[in-house]
Amino acid sequence: MGASRNHSQSVPAADSRGVRILAKSVYRELRNSGHSRSDIVAFTNAVLELVTTELRDAQEAAE
Repeated sequence: MGASRNHSQSVPAADSRGVRILAKSVYRELRNSGHSRSDIVAFTNAVLELVTTELRDAQEAAE
């Protein structure tokens, strides 16, 4: 799950399972901390924006 992973490689099943477990843990922690579903959606959108920005920046750097 490291940041230096080559994004063009396929993700091994064990890594995919680990990511799913991590997501479930974060979701449970947020819910147990009193965050609403809309808070969690906002958090998820923020994470997606960060990933999108990183991918866009990497693509622009490669051009």
